[in-house]
Amino acid sequence: MTIASLMHGFNPPGILARQKALYATVALTFFCLPLGTAPSTIAGVLAVGIWLFSGIALDRRRLYAARYWWPVYVLIGLTWIGMIYTHDNTDLGMDYAEKTYYWLFGFSAAAVLFQRFSAKQLIKAFMLGLGLNVFAAIAQIVFRLPDKNNWHRGLGPDYSTLSAYLIVGMMMGLFFLRRERRTKAKMAIAGLVGLYFFHLVILQSRASYVAFVLLVPFIGFTFFKSRQLLKTMAICVLIPCLMMLSPIVRNRVALTVEQLSHHLTATDGTAWGSRHSTQQDRFYMWNGALQIIRDYPLIGVGTGGYRTALHARDSDPQAPYIAHPHNIFLHMTVSHGIVGLAALLWFLYVLMSNGWRHREHAQGYFLMCVALVTVTTGLFNTQILDVGTAMLLSLTVGLQQALPRGRSNG
Repeated sequence: MTIASLMHGFNPPGILARQKALYATVALTFFCLPLGTAPSTIAGVLAVGIWLFSGIALDRRRLYAARYWWPVYVLIGLTWIGMIYTHDNTDLGMDYAEKTYYWLFGFSAAAVLFQRFSAKQLIKAFMLGLGLNVFAAIAQIVFRLPDKNNWHRGLGPDYSTLSAYLIVGMMMGLFFLRRERRTKAKMAIAGLVGLYFFHLVILQSRASYVAFVLLVPFIGFTFFKSRQLLKTMAICVLIPCLMMLSPIVRNRVALTVEQLSHHLTATDGTAWGSRHSTQQDRFYMWNGALQIIRDYPLIGVGTGGYRTALHARDSDPQAPYIAHPHNIFLHMTVSHGIVGLAALLWFLYVLMSNGWRHREHAQGYFLMCVALVTVTTGLFNTQILDVGTAMLLSLTVGLQQALPRGRSNG
């Protein structure tokens, strides 16, 4: 995974300048994803601009009739339809609706001429940017550079988004490691995976610790070539032990135990979310979401309506305003009812099934990794609302155009 190999992908012979420019800006977007919201957004806007104003969008318009786009169109439609009946009175719904422009990044990525340009190089660009960010985080620690909230993010986005990137990076690193034959290259890839793991365990993201442990069995079964069960069982024990070597992980685990102990003994209504508590407020978010879903099961409370609906049903005037339930499945159901949940499951199924069908190819395995990380981290966060993970999902959908034999049917 050298810079020279990446650059080779930008200059295949006989390609129009506009396609080269599109590929370069899409690759730059992948590279910048781990380096912060502003760089990746600027790169993505450049790619969308080239896609729109060079005529590529019009020339390749038939791509957007592919079946893998259908759940995306439903998600976009639900977001805007939800504005008609939303309970929101704070303009949060409009903020969520405007975020549907993130899908334009995926549209531009799908328009790359993958018959001539390498999708694998786009994934490697993402991994290279992720590796660069690890060194930025190490510099923060070693040289005591400014570090907001002492999160060790480097140049990256918020720690929950960055940790999701790191899990995807580790999974893809192991994919390339298994297929590499050159000793030096294998050592370089293994070192990169080690850096990603190091960065994960110095971030304060308990949700991602759980997500990574949940995904270890899948990683083992797809990495090992023989005696998969035995070796996978071994790493299922080894990985959590290695994670516990980090004092940050130990502190976060201790905090979790303390908070759960409170919920087992509390008698003031805060035990499992009946009232708000600073002791693990996700129980309050989830409990409130379930109650709202019970009252509005079919179409939910509309785009951005959760915050207003939750606060309105709490008798405590000091209860905080919470934007979303920090669970992607609850968010879609509370916002758009069972229709929203069905649309989300359809979207994830298409990504995962296309990825599994083409798992021996880098882009296919990448689809599957992103889908699995979205599902596991989505138990504790709402990624489709976060800039970084929303952009990753959008670009990943576009990569389905690079699957073997052209587009996937979904």
